[in-house]
Amino acid sequence: MTDPKKVYLSVVVPVFQSEAGLKELIDRLKVVLFSISSEVELILVDDGSSDGSWGIIAKAASEDSFIKGLRFSRNFGQHHAISAGLDLVQGEWTVVMDADLQDLPEEIPMMLTKAQFGYDAVLARRTGRKEGWITKILSVVYYRVFYFMSGIKQDPSIGNFGVYHRKVIDSILKMKESNWYFPTMVHWVGFKQSTFNVTHGKSTSIKSNYIFSSKFRLGLNTLLAFSDKPLRLTVKLGLLVAFIGFLFALITMFRYFTGAIVVQGYASMIVSLWILFGCLLTTIGIVGLYVGKTFEGVKKRPRYIVDQKT
Repeated sequence: MTDPKKVYLSVVVPVFQSEAGLKELIDRLKVVLFSISSEVELILVDDGSSDGSWGIIAKAASEDSFIKGLRFSRNFGQHHAISAGLDLVQGEWTVVMDADLQDLPEEIPMMLTKAQFGYDAVLARRTGRKEGWITKILSVVYYRVFYFMSGIKQDPSIGNFGVYHRKVIDSILKMKESNWYFPTMVHWVGFKQSTFNVTHGKSTSIKSNYIFSSKFRLGLNTLLAFSDKPLRLTVKLGLLVAFIGFLFALITMFRYFTGAIVVQGYASMIVSLWILFGCLLTTIGIVGLYVGKTFEGVKKRPRYIVDQKT
């Protein structure tokens, strides 16, 4: 077991269906980490993979004492895997990175060097991102909507990859909500942060581990966790609809008493009802989402369950 007082650098890697490139990642991390310090630890968290990822982790941990492995009982999600790794880290500095080699281990020393200039977090800004144009457009749209709704401005080219000081990690671990989204939490806790441009490597995954529905669900959960603006917008929408309805009532009464209307307005009434009920159902749906998240939180279920550890 590594002496907790002597760990300088910890690395947390969430792993899911990463068998293809995991051994290469571990080998490259060994070279990089020991070029920085001998006081290091590598924590690999298997998020319920069905391939051979856990076998590679277990073998690596049996060969090197600085490597630790956790295996979840099922797939709980990448950011819960990150939280499990952060629960174990002992280092003065912590690196969080993905397992598919899009985050290059060789960038770590340069980010760590920049952190020594008084920064508590150095976030990797990916250049030359190897993603489809549809993914890029959806990413930009999401972050703009998220900024509008939450007031938290995030860069689409910044993900989990970065170097974080102990006090940043400790502050994040104090956040007890059930919905975790690591980049937003890093932004929320503050401290002195900077960015460092890195090369976006080629993924070793045969296909993306995140389909559109998963990304949408993650984005929605993050928005609900960090903003109540949707609720406030529904109040404004309700007031606007009520105001329009009041004006419509005044106009109708005026036309009735001046003899300009006898029995008309069937079409306008039906359209108005459809719009009104649409707004009403949308409002109920938004409130329901927040109630659902509150219900999920009060159950106090663990964020993850560990099946095996090395």
